[in-house]
Amino acid sequence: MKKTVTLLLSLTVYCLLYSHPVVKSSSALSGVPFSDPPNLYNDYFAGAGACMLCHNAQVNNLGMPVAIVNDWRSTMMANSSKDPFWQAKVSHEILVNPQLSDEIQTVCTRCHAPMGNVNALYGGASHYTLEDMRNDELAMDGASCTVCHQITPESMGNYSGTFSIGNDKITYGPYPTPFSNPMINNTGFIPTYSEHIKDSRVCATCHTLITHPLDLNGVPTGGEFVEQAPYQEWKNSVYPTQNKACFTCHVPEIEDLVVISTIPAWLTGRTPYGKHHLVGANSFMLKLLRSNIDELGLTASSQHFDTTIARTYQNLQLSTLDLTLSEINRTEDTLFLDLNLVNKAGHKLPTSYPGRRVYIEMVAVDATGDTVFHSGKMDEEFNIIGEDTDFEPHHDLIVHNDQVQIYEMAMGDVNGDVTTVLERAAIHLKDNRIPPEGFAMNHPSYDTVKIAGSALSDPDFNYLNGTQGSGSDIIHFHLPTHQNTSAINIYATAYYQTVSNKWLEEMFSYESAEINTFKALYNAADKSPVLLASRSLTSVYTAMDENASLLSVFPNPTHKEIMLESQTDVYSVEVFQLNGKLINRYDLKNNPTKTVKISVTDKSGLYFLVVNTEQSRQIKKVVVF
Repeated sequence: MKKTVTLLLSLTVYCLLYSHPVVKSSSALSGVPFSDPPNLYNDYFAGAGACMLCHNAQVNNLGMPVAIVNDWRSTMMANSSKDPFWQAKVSHEILVNPQLSDEIQTVCTRCHAPMGNVNALYGGASHYTLEDMRNDELAMDGASCTVCHQITPESMGNYSGTFSIGNDKITYGPYPTPFSNPMINNTGFIPTYSEHIKDSRVCATCHTLITHPLDLNGVPTGGEFVEQAPYQEWKNSVYPTQNKACFTCHVPEIEDLVVISTIPAWLTGRTPYGKHHLVGANSFMLKLLRSNIDELGLTASSQHFDTTIARTYQNLQLSTLDLTLSEINRTEDTLFLDLNLVNKAGHKLPTSYPGRRVYIEMVAVDATGDTVFHSGKMDEEFNIIGEDTDFEPHHDLIVHNDQVQIYEMAMGDVNGDVTTVLERAAIHLKDNRIPPEGFAMNHPSYDTVKIAGSALSDPDFNYLNGTQGSGSDIIHFHLPTHQNTSAINIYATAYYQTVSNKWLEEMFSYESAEINTFKALYNAADKSPVLLASRSLTSVYTAMDENASLLSVFPNPTHKEIMLESQTDVYSVEVFQLNGKLINRYDLKNNPTKTVKISVTDKSGLYFLVVNTEQSRQIKKVVVF
């Protein structure tokens, strides 16, 4: 009985010390920095500052910080409303279609400034503009804690920002039987367990964006355009069957026992614990934000941004792409190479905003240091040299310096012309973004995430040995060597760009306060692309084909076994897979022979035989069915 009375007294003291009435949001001028996120309330939401009281001192089992608000505050979600690129793009869309200004701003602020937008529209407002947002400090807190954690289970399956927020201030969390009273008494919000908070459809309510195209006169066409659909890309992959969801990568869990609230002090730990890293790929904008904290009124320090930027680079360079570079053949005038790219992400690479792209740089340098081939070279302004004016087509084969493989989505208007005006986007002219593993054309979501353009006719794009779903692409390079017989060093590199000069050219042809602000910040920013992966090899010329007529291979195609007949003795035979992996080797140097019977493999596909005779080294392609 004594312990019960003591506990009740402790709770009473706690409630008196920490509870307070709901405070309405006050106005804040853009550009005024905050020391912390706002500790303010409106009818439906609270700023992240209100959550910091209990949710910003978390540590793991080693005592290392895993604080919820500190991890979140330097992410793109925390800064979604203050993002100067987004504000400039909204302004651009308004200038193109001024008659729809209020509608455009209302739609855009729904996901980028949800605490202001939802509160206003639920309160009876017909629109919510950028000006409304700038005068609302809660709106400027971005996609904050009480937004995502209040999205209702009934919202699952809603897209384009059409999520619902309840009237009862229920905040959903992943842990059963939460200790509710401290949060209720201090904030008015009611912590409630619900499995749906870890459902990828929570993320899809904003990150699947389907627009309604306008023609060049601003008249709706009545159609739909899929601008962003990472959730549907993920659905069309192997990852749902492997229980890997959005949070698996973006809110990575640890098995440590973590006390999720510091008040009251006697709470025990919960596991697993999701670290609110919310990491993506947008290192460019994170660096721009870090360089302009005071100017943009941000609530994260440069140290916070440094941590998030480091996580972003780690995500890009360790969890995004695998490369394999293979030499297939070399003749007197041509070097044959294959570059195999495998997408390791749970969605297309790149995904979401259509300005993002991945491109390949291929460089060949001879023994004297002279460059004999260079595709994907950038100039000093970070423009890709040789890139087509409209958009670079997808390449299965690259033979010239001015051909470059760019993985991207290109939008077309009602006339089929390239556009970067989002409201005019009516068709996909190109979408060769590398699909995730398991991606299939017969999947129910394929109509939302189609491959578009010449990638459709590429037999290696998302196909391996004739089977779709590889989540990969093979680029074939035939590099002219101009009779150069020296050793050639090959360097293949994949780069990621958040946005390019080419994408911004149309927007920068307009002027507004938002566009001019971003243009100045962009011109001063570090625009260098991020290196995702790189591979190299050295090719040594061995006159492989000069004696090709001296060797025959049959049957070809074959089911498994083949016969080699050579006019000179064969000393060894090596069997390689298409990706360059050695799967078999026959060493005959102690018993050379002119006739060799070998077993290639019983798995169908394309293979390469490297045959060394007393006079030559030859490569033969063999098809196994």
